[in-house]
Amino acid sequence: MTIRKVDTDFIRKSFTTEKTVLDYTKAVREIGLWESEKMMIKKYFNPENRILDIGCGAGRTSIGLYKLGYHLIEGLDLSEAMIAQARRISKELKYDITFSVGDAACLDYDDETFEVALFSFNGIMQIPGKENRIKVLKEIKRILKSEGYFLFTTHDRDSGKEYESFWQEEKKKWALHIQDKSLHEFGDRVIKMEERDTFLHFPTREEVISCLKEAGFVLIERILRSVLCEESEEVKKFSTDCVLWLVHKPLKL
Repeated sequence: MTIRKVDTDFIRKSFTTEKTVLDYTKAVREIGLWESEKMMIKKYFNPENRILDIGCGAGRTSIGLYKLGYHLIEGLDLSEAMIAQARRISKELKYDITFSVGDAACLDYDDETFEVALFSFNGIMQIPGKENRIKVLKEIKRILKSEGYFLFTTHDRDSGKEYESFWQEEKKKWALHIQDKSLHEFGDRVIKMEERDTFLHFPTREEVISCLKEAGFVLIERILRSVLCEESEEVKKFSTDCVLWLVHKPLKL
């Protein structure tokens, strides 16, 4: 029997369950931008920049950015249910934000449309397959203007001792070819949650840097969230520690 690999349809479905949409909607009002996100945004983004918020969910980052004074922002997400909530909240707040349903692997924008793009909450690592993540990186680079910034987050598989034994066991399974056959590569996980299964790839630092290099991005800053600042308990409950990456598209010569 052939086991179906985790794909875009799996990801889309995992973000349309009632509880997931509710949790992300609550995060817009109760959490908003993380302190670490605010610090990176204020350091690198300009209020005059046109910004694309990829994987915006119910609008936590898009609406948070608008509140900070970044008004030239558009939100994009794979889930129609999430976009519906983002539009509703934005309308209630009377914020002029465009939200669209779309796939990061095939962005419906002209070349060099935005000065800034972001993909928060480890969203880029919820794209199955390294080749697909590189494709997304190349798409993001395409729609960015020269010297445009891209901010995103990932986990770091090698940074924490908490899951060291888990990954050692996973390595043995992959070596023996007895791993979960729905996964694409070592570092993948399907995480069982209350009412859904969700996919996440846990990369190493070297893996992310390699993908960025292949896509043509230049690394500007990489920092662990807990090193950058102390987040609120609400943020820590919502999201475990992660790495913030800031890269840019090099200037055309």
